[in-house]
Amino acid sequence: MKKIYNVLIVMALPSILLLFSYVNGSPGGRTGSVGDGGHTCTDCHSGTAQPKVGWITSNIPVEGYTPGTTYTITATGTFSGVNKFGFELTAEDPFGSKIGTFSITDPSRTKLANANSSVTHTSSGTSVSGNSSTWSMNWTAPSSPSPSVIKFYAAFNAANGNGSTSGDVIFTSSVSYTLFVPPVPEITSVEPDHEQQNYEGELNIIGSATNWTQGVSNVSFRYHDDNTILFDATDIAVVNDEMITVTVSIPGDIEIGTYDVVVDDLTLQNGFVVDIYDDILTLSDASIKVYPNPATDVLSVNAPINSQITLMEMSGKVIASQISENEISKIDVSLLNDGIYLMQVSQNGVSIVKKIIKN
Repeated sequence: MKKIYNVLIVMALPSILLLFSYVNGSPGGRTGSVGDGGHTCTDCHSGTAQPKVGWITSNIPVEGYTPGTTYTITATGTFSGVNKFGFELTAEDPFGSKIGTFSITDPSRTKLANANSSVTHTSSGTSVSGNSSTWSMNWTAPSSPSPSVIKFYAAFNAANGNGSTSGDVIFTSSVSYTLFVPPVPEITSVEPDHEQQNYEGELNIIGSATNWTQGVSNVSFRYHDDNTILFDATDIAVVNDEMITVTVSIPGDIEIGTYDVVVDDLTLQNGFVVDIYDDILTLSDASIKVYPNPATDVLSVNAPINSQITLMEMSGKVIASQISENEISKIDVSLLNDGIYLMQVSQNGVSIVKKIIKN
């Protein structure tokens, strides 16, 4: 009979050792993750794992995780009547590869497992408070490569304390976080977004995700079709990273049309429009004549010698430009499409604009 008892003791010893070792933490690879092949505590304990939402939390922002940053990950299990709680938690990329680095913040309750790719409970970490138990640890996101999504997996064992693998309840939980992608700095608008030639005053330039509070060196407005035509802003004042104010003096003879707004290395294409100066016609002189109007083939322009004569589309695009060498200059319009055009005559900072009809 003594031999039979000895045999029974020997047969039971592995199970006793197994139970004892699991009290001191998971054997590893039992989180229910893709990389762990879906294995959970049910490999040793009876029952089917029950999924739970919200049992894994962290201080990772909703915008996503930042590479190289360390975060606090918390696992919490709750079950009515539980005697002891155990767990294992890991982090993986979408392909099931272990990702990031775990570090222990509470060595009395947690330890590393599965070649340091996961965290599990210690023997003293199985204690419960009420019907729940909580474990926290640090996780440092990888610097490179940084997957677009990382997912934390955990399996929990709500043990009844009967000393065997029966009667325990197994749970799983998971949570995903995306990679934080900083927004691209940009100029979004100008207020107001158009002014006339000869305008002098302030403009507000609106931006997004900029670092303007660190300083702005240059603001300019460049003619979209020819960036050599431009005017610079002065009195640059940074309100915040979303707005700066500037003062502009728009020349009276500058090209009308759309301008790119440039703030240091940021550009908003076609962000500002220079309109014709409404009062420009009051500057008309009897010596400035454009005829015939409407015109079919040739326009005659009666203007002072050395005047700048510019023919433009209504959008401000220059069609032809020349310096008058005689009092009467000729411009061929025979190849132009029928429509309305602008004739600008400039001299000594004063401009006169007339509408021309081609038919």
